[in-house]
Amino acid sequence: MRLKIEKMGINGEGIAYYQKKPVFIEGALPQELVEIKDLQGYGTYYKARIEKIVKESRDRIRPACAFAHRCRACSMMHLAYEKQLKAKRDILAQTLMKYAKIEPSRIEEIIANEQPLHYRNQCKLPLQMEQGKLCSGMYLPGSNYFASVKNCVIHDPLIETVRKEVLHILNKHGIKAYDYHKKSGMRSLIIRTFQGKCQVTLVSGEDVLTQELIADLLDCEAIVSLWQSINTVKKSVDVFGKKMIFLGGAKQLRFLFGGYRMQINPRSFFQLNTKQAEVLYQKAASLLTGKRYGTIVEAYSGIGAISLFLHGHADQVIGIESIADAVQNAHAIASLNHIDNVKFVCGDAAEELTYLSKKGKIDLLVVDPPRSGLDYAMLGTLLQSKIQEIIYISCNPATLGKNLDLLQQRYEVKTIIPIDLFSQTAAIEAIVHLKRKR
Repeated sequence: MRLKIEKMGINGEGIAYYQKKPVFIEGALPQELVEIKDLQGYGTYYKARIEKIVKESRDRIRPACAFAHRCRACSMMHLAYEKQLKAKRDILAQTLMKYAKIEPSRIEEIIANEQPLHYRNQCKLPLQMEQGKLCSGMYLPGSNYFASVKNCVIHDPLIETVRKEVLHILNKHGIKAYDYHKKSGMRSLIIRTFQGKCQVTLVSGEDVLTQELIADLLDCEAIVSLWQSINTVKKSVDVFGKKMIFLGGAKQLRFLFGGYRMQINPRSFFQLNTKQAEVLYQKAASLLTGKRYGTIVEAYSGIGAISLFLHGHADQVIGIESIADAVQNAHAIASLNHIDNVKFVCGDAAEELTYLSKKGKIDLLVVDPPRSGLDYAMLGTLLQSKIQEIIYISCNPATLGKNLDLLQQRYEVKTIIPIDLFSQTAAIEAIVHLKRKR
């Protein structure tokens, strides 16, 4: 069967139509004519795979990665970068129109990533045995199938260098992949890098690592912080386990970001594209240019990076974060930069925001929630509050659209700015500025 691809889906797949239902075809591009196979129905839609591309898009390019077809994490790598940007803005526009009836013309031009390859500052890679050796790779989307990856062009090059060094050392010491029955072995490798330095976390079973192994790892020039995380939960959502063991080097990874001195623990969240994160936060701060607020609250504040960028616009900034490690991290960073009008509280975002709203006036709220967006408790709190302005930083157009649909009961959408942080993938960030209706 031949189908013409009409548009691109939110996950970067091509969408054609059969029997008036959408057919999602991974790897296909708009305006291509493809022969399909393995057509499967899922009620209101179909999925299929490409048998042959009969007519190829002029925008199709050869992927920069030889393993793109195996790990399938970069769903847009076969599309020219300038067309990726257009596709992402179109996806955001279609999604916001669908869920929140926001006209596409209200969305500003997307801010491009000046470095669309080698930008990712962290990897969290599962480990498996392959031909008797421990190797790293990826689980294919929606499956338990492990695909080893020899090199990743999305990672900062230093991550790739350190990844290979760590694997070499682990294999030299005879370390095996995790065994669920024995609860021992190496499960995942996490590497985070900033400005030429790396923090490495080995996620394992209940293993006690030898001093010889630890010494060999710390001999790697770029590794300045080494941790072990014990995770024996069979189906764990979080890569990290609850138990963290500091093995050597420095406990925190220190770096400069936007003129601020930062330090970060292994479990603390930070945007995966350092350069574009700075662009993102500066753009958000620019929406406040010339304004002065009494109180700004940042929900889902992590280590408080956004709070630092906004602290000059307010008498006080209060960050809310549910992870205790991140809150401690945020306090330390504020102290490190001698900023005394920023503080952080540990707790649920909706509960703490309700408490703060009753305690005093909140002029501006900044939210940077996970992909699931704002939950009903948070949305209910916002709709009942008297907060005058909201800056919503989103990483998921679908949940953003659904949230804006509800928030528009009380707030007017003033600005929507898309930003490309995750080039080669369908992911898109957006800054939305909302003001309370009079």
